[in-house]
Amino acid sequence: MMVNHSQSADLTGRSTLLVLILSALVCLLLLACGGGSEEKKVRETVRMEPPLASELVTSANFPVSLAFAPDGRLFYNEFTTGDIRILTPSGQFLPAPFAHVDVAVPDVEVQAEWGLLGLAIDPEFEANHYVYIYFMQPTHGAEARPVVMRFTDQDNRGVNPTVIIGDLEESRSDLGFVNVGGNIHFGPDGYLYVTIGDRLVFTSEDLTTPTGKILRVRKEDGSAAPDNPFVGTEGADPRIFAYGFRNTFDFTFQPQTGLMYGNENHSERCDELNIIKAGQDYGWPATRLNLTCERPKERPESIQGIYNYAAPGTNPEDVYSSTAPTAIQFISGNRYPRLGDSLLICEFVTKFMRRLELAVPKQDKVVADEIVAEDCSLDIAISPDGVVYYSNETEIRRLVPG
Repeated sequence: MMVNHSQSADLTGRSTLLVLILSALVCLLLLACGGGSEEKKVRETVRMEPPLASELVTSANFPVSLAFAPDGRLFYNEFTTGDIRILTPSGQFLPAPFAHVDVAVPDVEVQAEWGLLGLAIDPEFEANHYVYIYFMQPTHGAEARPVVMRFTDQDNRGVNPTVIIGDLEESRSDLGFVNVGGNIHFGPDGYLYVTIGDRLVFTSEDLTTPTGKILRVRKEDGSAAPDNPFVGTEGADPRIFAYGFRNTFDFTFQPQTGLMYGNENHSERCDELNIIKAGQDYGWPATRLNLTCERPKERPESIQGIYNYAAPGTNPEDVYSSTAPTAIQFISGNRYPRLGDSLLICEFVTKFMRRLELAVPKQDKVVADEIVAEDCSLDIAISPDGVVYYSNETEIRRLVPG
């Protein structure tokens, strides 16, 4: 239909008036139903009052992972330099690194999650003196390979470097944020657990590849634990313990029950806390378009997280609600009565140290959430005498007991 200028102006005016009327009606209806933007409720950010005091232990160069030896020495990784360093039990910084590895470092433009990442002390350290690391080893061009390596401590120096896992798939830094997971810890069963991110290739449900999985391996040679859930499954990588992950930065084990808890980073929204069990599917990548933080219909049997994190002023389902949870560690109320027996989390985006209280006896639900500190973004470790140490990009600090 042809319309002249006067008719066009008249139609435009009527359309504008109609839109204004409809908008007003919608606003009234929303307000009447309690659904207006003014009424939107977001998760409350509760801070511990008065806050616990903390004190500086040492300045440090992006100390991404912390681990205590039984003798009280604190080992820590420098993310970009490839140096593993030591603080003595008295707090003395040893100028010579324990060990060094050449690492593929993050490109500032794409911010690939590469470098020296995970760190673990052998549960039999007093007898064998073994220290394990997870790092991104340069291969060629824009590629790097995740490697798990073991050193032997000899008078504060790491000797006899031995590759434990060296056959993982390469990642490309030119893909942007390259999710490599990158942490290692020993379970109460004595096996080494390893997180592998999805590398942005969306094969986390594919059991033929370790990508997007948590592995459980023998510490001697990186081979599969003999009772892993997919040992004997045709085509499956027998090292896989659980699958369907995007980027699990860290995990820990509840001291009394042995249950495994892990943080999962879901990009812009729905970061979650999981109880990780053998053989279970945790839903990625089908969850990547999920706006409700619920498990997708494509994978109805996948495991739902027990808690979703949210940045201040948001709900977990909101775009940009991500907190990027990093460290996770159980703490005893014996040394910190105000914290009680709880779970401590640190977040890269908010810098919060978050205390989560779990319901008893099953410990499968979060019943309290409060902020303990606002300068923790990387890791948490508990000293042999029960003191909480934590790190951010430039410091290692400790919570004053109380």
